[in-house]
Amino acid sequence: MSFPKPKFIGQSQSINKINELVRKVSDADFNVLITGESGVGKELVARSLHYYSARSSKPFVKVNSANLPGELVESELFGYEKGAFTGADKRKKGLFEHAEDGSLFLDEIGELPLQLQAKLLQVLQDKCCHRVGGQKEIQVMARVIAATNQNLDREITRGTFRDDLFYRLSTISIHIPPLRQRKDDIPFLVEYFLRKIREQHNTPDIKIPESLMDLFLEYHWPGNVRELENYLNRLSILENFRELEEEIVASSRKNNSKTIQPPKYEDKPPSSLLPNDDVESIPPLKEVRDRAVKKVEREAIEKVLFQVNWNRRETAKILKISYRALLYKIKGLNLSPPH
Repeated sequence: MSFPKPKFIGQSQSINKINELVRKVSDADFNVLITGESGVGKELVARSLHYYSARSSKPFVKVNSANLPGELVESELFGYEKGAFTGADKRKKGLFEHAEDGSLFLDEIGELPLQLQAKLLQVLQDKCCHRVGGQKEIQVMARVIAATNQNLDREITRGTFRDDLFYRLSTISIHIPPLRQRKDDIPFLVEYFLRKIREQHNTPDIKIPESLMDLFLEYHWPGNVRELENYLNRLSILENFRELEEEIVASSRKNNSKTIQPPKYEDKPPSSLLPNDDVESIPPLKEVRDRAVKKVEREAIEKVLFQVNWNRRETAKILKISYRALLYKIKGLNLSPPH
């Protein structure tokens, strides 16, 4: 399986250390355990370990333990023989076999049921497994890379994770700090994601206002790098900087983190909505609201239409409205394709 060269974005001490460690251990034929909160980039580290190893031309197989139904985990990992259970009408290879002598990435390993933890431990020790319902011994050649956002020491104490499996998986451990502990990386990440979004979706170049960047640097980022990327994806379409700033401030208050002060704006009425003469000429508030909504809707629809070359169905999908509703709005706003 081939995929683009993984990139560690940032210049913080922790990112440089992770990058150095990955290069150093990528070819060491040991199991690796990657820890860190959701959204910090554990899969990126796993893919980097594979990319820089001698196994890079071999398969990289990802398994999300949390998404596998408990009764299917064993058959998914190790495969099954025909007739092993109801519905098993043919032999099926497991993910260990599909990984061959490449890398098997067991994401969210802390979600693996206890009975499967015992079998996984046996496979890691013996370097072989059996398909469900089968007797043939299958050699396991893949390198196992595991990841979790849980505190496995705590889960071991609770009895929900085996300590012997933990020690077998964590021959080499790599911890990725949350984004709030490496905020020096934020400007580099913003630049990288905006460039990536622009190249993938042909969106206009966006310059982040200083006020928004200041909020990025103050914010606690509970969703880590994934949350930052999601914000920038939305921003690239709507370009509503003030709304995003207000959302970040609200999220900060909701999560009881350090209070962030919203940026100060000069409170001037938009010249396109209100007259510049005396207050007696200001229209009723309902009319002002209707004008504002119409103006924002026009800007959003025009922007998306332009970005997708006036593909109306794609525009409706992006704006999350029906195709008929979009046609009605295009007609009402008197929009037409550029000649």
